[in-house]
Amino acid sequence: MIWIIVGYMWLFLHRPFEVWPWMGDLRIERLYMIGALVAWLTISQKELVENKVNFAIALIAFAMIVSTVMSPYIPSPLDWATLQNWLKYLAFYLLVMTSVHKEKDLKILISAFLICFFLYMFHSYREYLNGRYVWAMGTRRMIGVDNTMNDPNSFGASVVYFVPMLLPFIVLIKKKWMWLFVLGYFLLSVRCVQLTGSRTAFVMLAVLIVGAVLCSKYRIKLIPLMLLGGVILWATLSDNLKDRYMTLIDPTINESATDSADGRLRGLVDGIALWQRSPIWGIGPDCHGYGTGEGFLSHILYGQIPGELGTLGILGFLGLLACFLVNHLQMREHYRFLERRGRGAEGLYCYRVSLAVVIGVLMLLLFGIGGHNGYRYNWVWFAAFQAVALAQMTKKVESIRKMELLVHR
Repeated sequence: MIWIIVGYMWLFLHRPFEVWPWMGDLRIERLYMIGALVAWLTISQKELVENKVNFAIALIAFAMIVSTVMSPYIPSPLDWATLQNWLKYLAFYLLVMTSVHKEKDLKILISAFLICFFLYMFHSYREYLNGRYVWAMGTRRMIGVDNTMNDPNSFGASVVYFVPMLLPFIVLIKKKWMWLFVLGYFLLSVRCVQLTGSRTAFVMLAVLIVGAVLCSKYRIKLIPLMLLGGVILWATLSDNLKDRYMTLIDPTINESATDSADGRLRGLVDGIALWQRSPIWGIGPDCHGYGTGEGFLSHILYGQIPGELGTLGILGFLGLLACFLVNHLQMREHYRFLERRGRGAEGLYCYRVSLAVVIGVLMLLLFGIGGHNGYRYNWVWFAAFQAVALAQMTKKVESIRKMELLVHR
């Protein structure tokens, strides 16, 4: 079952049916998911991973459905793309949470995930070199090779969200080519973010790199390399991209970029106003533009969720964030337990998965200041990855405790 899940993950991330139209005409993604669900129902050994995050995900799903049904701006809820997409994320979540029962399968899942996203980045970069880009905010900006999430800001955000997932992969490295993959993945990520012109992605990637260097025990050696890399990175930017990134310091350089930043504040104010208008279930997912009458999305997470999903959505997302935190604290406690018994290496992979998820969630929250990322699949996928990792770690700890009890008897 794990390889069926990996196949769908590649289809979802790379989206070849949007690159090659003939595949889109066949509705290959939908057919594959139907086939995966049939396999799940018939041949998979199903056992739901018990975790409090299941309730948070269920509440968000309930908020999405109720908000869509009750929205005055959505004439046909079943045909609303935002709800359809989120239910696909939910189906993937269910597959992972009921089918991934071993740490080996978790390692396959996350490693394949990185490989799939690397292929997506590489294909997008190749197309950029061949002339596929958009001209926006006064500069040439790289986009993803797909159509659904190819916007420069969205693409740049996706790249940054997944860089932390290299942390658990490093634990698995046994051969030199694996180190080359990590290096190639990281350098390609930096280059893609650089070319998107996304200021938020640029800053968040810098935060990740600086944080990783400062937390490393090799920081003395890495700091000069980081500074040299920063100089090279800046030198390889086009003048237009330099001007765009300089607006972070001097907003007068590019008026369009400044207007874009001002729109985030407007999105927050409008989102709160929409929440006051419909406080329980909001006005409907992705209906911000209809509610304000201006036709624009909120461009800020903290205006998107209250305005579009109401109090139900707020409670669901707060619950989800609480689960991420509680799960990681429990994971850290288990890891320290193993360390005290000299078996920390056995739990390092699962601990790194949880740590990577927490960093990814922090990136989602920070990106939320400048983007409406509340309905991204990352929230649901991260929840599944962390919950499965915690379940595997809990099994290790409980097994050791049972052995210790038998010895003491």
